[in-house]
Formats: sequence, structure tokens, C-alpha cells
Amino acid sequence: MDNKLTSEQLRQKIWWEFLDLLTGALLPLVIMLLFSCTIIMFADSDDLAVQLVAVIGGDILLAAAYFIFGSKNGSTAYRKFYLNETKRALDSAEKQALYRTGEYSLWKGFVIPLISCVPYVVVQVINACAPNQVCTFLLIYAFGWAYFPFTLAGLHQALGLVMLVVPVAAHAAGYVYGKCKEEKLQAQLEATNADGKAKKKGKK
Repeated sequence: MDNKLTSEQLRQKIWWEFLDLLTGALLPLVIMLLFSCTIIMFADSDDLAVQLVAVIGGDILLAAAYFIFGSKNGSTAYRKFYLNETKRALDSAEKQALYRTGEYSLWKGFVIPLISCVPYVVVQVINACAPNQVCTFLLIYAFGWAYFPFTLAGLHQALGLVMLVVPVAAHAAGYVYGKCKEEKLQAQLEATNADGKAKKKGKK
């Protein structure tokens, strides 16, 4: 389908796709910041027990939230694919169907959470290259989910980049799960519609 697009249409498709990815990453980013400035901020306590509960519990909740958002994003993306496939089968000229914008694709399950983590990566890289109080403050109170696991273990805080695996893996797993769930739902709806049509023909 893409090879039939003009250069202008291709640019528009890329822009729409980017906006769709950005929209999918917005809520996970908000949740990441919310958890870091509430639950995980207690990891800055002097009490080891409180630190462990805040870090472990906070990161588990963060992973669960990313899984839920991933499931929602995967379900929505597959639903768009299903509807657009129907439109394409009818030779619809609708741009959304032509561009396949927002449709399910596995790579999006990984890219969306990575986009939500871009602010953390930027702050972490800047602080690693030129340590400063502003970045340290942000790492503690905005991105504590990645900052504390290694600093509490006495390791360099830059290793927090490894923690990107947590939201990315959780979202990707949820994304696939959401797609499978929506796929089954659409199959059930098709079967129900087919049964309904068969019964109507039988009555005639």
C-alpha cells in the first residue's frame, strides 16, 4: 500500500503515525512521573525497609501500569486494523485506511514505551556527562523508578538506563495481550453476526 503513496502522502502518513505513537506514550509518561513523585520518592528515606518497599513496590506498580496501557494500546491498534481492513476491502479512499495509521504492529509495542522514557534518558545522559543538582533532583523525584535501584545498591546511577527494560517489556507484553484479546472479540462478533444471518435465512 505504501508504494502507491505520493511523497506528500508519505510525509503526512509519517506525521500522523508519529502523533499516534506520541498519544499512546503520553499517559504512561504521566503515570511514570506520578509514581516517582509519590510512592517511589520514599526511597530517599533513611530507613532501609522503607527504601526497599518504595523501590520494589513502586517499580512493580509501574510495570503493571505499563502492561495495562500496553493492553489498551494493542487493543485499540488492532481494532483500527480490523476496521481499516474492512474499508480497504471495499476500496475505500479514506486516508486513515490508506495510510494504515495507528494500526497494530509489534514494533509499536516497544517504541511507545521508549518514547515515554525519552525525558528520563535525556536527563540521565546530561547528568552522566555533566553532573548537576537540577538533573539529580529530577532523577530522584521524577525518575526514581530507574534512579534508586542502582544507587541503593551502591552502583553508579547511570546504570539506571538498564531499568528501561521494565516499562518497555511490560508495555510490549500488554500490547500483544491486548491485540490477542481484541482479535478474539472480533472473531466472536463475526461468529455472532454469521449466526444471526443464518437464522434469518432459515426463517425465510
